[in-house]
Amino acid sequence: MLQFFTFRVSNLGLNLIILAMWLVLVAGCSSRPKIPGLEEQTEKLATVMEKGGYAPSNALQIASGKDVWMYEGSELEVMMTAPTAGGPYPLIIYLPSLGENAEAGRLWRETWAKAGYAVFSMQALAIGQALKELGPERSGSKVKGGWLSSDEEDEDAVDESHNDKRGEGVRKHSKSGRSSELRYLGHEYFAADALKKRMEQLFWAYQQLKIRIGLGVPLYAAADVSKVVLAGYDLGAQTVTAVLGEDFMTKLPSSSELQPLAALVLSPSIDLAEGNVHKRFQKLQLPLLVITGSEDNDPYAISSASVRAAVWEFSPPGGKYLLSLTGNVHPLLAGANLGGGLIMDAGRDGDDAADKSRDGKRGGNLLELTNQYGGANSGRRHGGNSEGLFGGSKDGGERKNSDLGYKQVAAVYSISAAFLDAVVKNDEFAKFWIKDKAGDWLDRAGSLKIR
Repeated sequence: MLQFFTFRVSNLGLNLIILAMWLVLVAGCSSRPKIPGLEEQTEKLATVMEKGGYAPSNALQIASGKDVWMYEGSELEVMMTAPTAGGPYPLIIYLPSLGENAEAGRLWRETWAKAGYAVFSMQALAIGQALKELGPERSGSKVKGGWLSSDEEDEDAVDESHNDKRGEGVRKHSKSGRSSELRYLGHEYFAADALKKRMEQLFWAYQQLKIRIGLGVPLYAAADVSKVVLAGYDLGAQTVTAVLGEDFMTKLPSSSELQPLAALVLSPSIDLAEGNVHKRFQKLQLPLLVITGSEDNDPYAISSASVRAAVWEFSPPGGKYLLSLTGNVHPLLAGANLGGGLIMDAGRDGDDAADKSRDGKRGGNLLELTNQYGGANSGRRHGGNSEGLFGGSKDGGERKNSDLGYKQVAAVYSISAAFLDAVVKNDEFAKFWIKDKAGDWLDRAGSLKIR
């Protein structure tokens, strides 16, 4: 009897040991590196900026206001961000991407505003919510019953932790199913008819904006409509190039009122199915900054990194800038992450990483950070570039690869701010920096070409 009892206890102990080992193994496989906190990301980003990045000398105090306008039965979310003192300031109209609302691109919008620009953002509510019904990608997610195995990844599941209005669980699509849905929605919203509607909404909203400026409405009154710059990301970039005159082989609306003096596009959309790539950008005469990357692939399978630079390559020369970053930068260009969080999502699908980056919770302001910690050209100085991308000397070894995200966020801000100041404000230092210093400062984070 004693022997039997000892045998039972031994087996129980062995089972507990096996269970503990299994739990450790599961935790090790499913856990991810901890995303750095906001303070740590802020410090790392500021360190990168102070080693030669471009920033205006002063950070202005800013304020933002959000509203909803109605246009032909459609709700348009609008956001105005502008310096609180003085003015008027050149106006930047920022157009977000599919699945983003008017608050998207917060990092770029707020840093431009602190640099002395009034930034107006708009998005149709339907476009901002277009991806909501897809729910989150469930690969690697926890659903009822525990962690999903690799055999389950091609099946759909219901996440009961997030209920819809009817109290039903939100369906989590498989990776392949979600990709198919994204491609379907992408081709729907990037189509010519949808583009026409967005252009009409933009022209109408610009008229409403001018009315509010004339009436002296706070924040709006700070905008100078004689100096307008169009900016857009992904779907918004398609709208921008269309307004500038890109030939889509179809008749598009135009406006005699909205006459921008420059444009800035992040991850511009180039649908090769439209054809005419060599000639369709011939009307893009204005100064233009194109920002993309070597692996700038969208989740809709419409554009790829290899063709996005066509906007820069085939538009007429003169004031054309191409910032090409290294690696998969499509989520980063959404402008909602300081650089640290996106590094942890390396190797994942761009749309999932973009979802994480667009929540706006981990964003910050580069101009604010630069002034807080001392920027390279605070007070109009340039710090030179004796160090490599990762902060160590080029010959003396590199720090860990995670610093790449911070350098690329700093690159987008520095190049865009210098471009804006050079073209819009005719700032001589900005012209000097972007022409003579930017390329060396970028190092292995990317390259800058000028035509």
